[in-house]
Amino acid sequence: MSSDLSEFYIDGVRRVLVAGFPTVNGHPDVAGVLRNAELLALLGPALAAPFRDLGVTKVLAAEARGPILGALVATELDAGLVVARKDGQNHPGSDQQVIAAPNWRGESQLFQGRSFDLTTSDVVLGVDDWVTTGSSLGVVRSLTERAGATYQGAAVLLNKASQETIQEFAVHWLVAFDQIVA
Repeated sequence: MSSDLSEFYIDGVRRVLVAGFPTVNGHPDVAGVLRNAELLALLGPALAAPFRDLGVTKVLAAEARGPILGALVATELDAGLVVARKDGQNHPGSDQQVIAAPNWRGESQLFQGRSFDLTTSDVVLGVDDWVTTGSSLGVVRSLTERAGATYQGAAVLLNKASQETIQEFAVHWLVAFDQIVA
């Protein structure tokens, strides 16, 4: 897909998502987007579009909803899916731990990874449902760099981050928080 066509497609998806994004108690409801078959079908192609020609070999997604979107994106990019699990979850072979920077609640979370999931030849795309502080994307980038793989950027459904965070993690996002709660 050419970059002009890709942007046209992404802009169309953004309009559909903004119009149909459900809220619960005035808060964007990502689970509601996943529940809607029409919206769900748009997510993989739209999140993958800017990265289609960048040679992504692995999509790395942090729990909890990141792996759901990550699987959609990995399928679109013909890439593998790697999951960073939250501490306390079963992750056979887990041999790496990363403490995330504080999230929007000011809490840090311990994540588990596996050193054999990525190689030095991998080109990695991070995927998550939201970006606020970038704490989960920091885990993704850390696990990527530990493996000697190449971090290509991140794709997220909903953006509630500062411009600095967007630039720091090279984030492509579909919908801004303020578009949903306005």
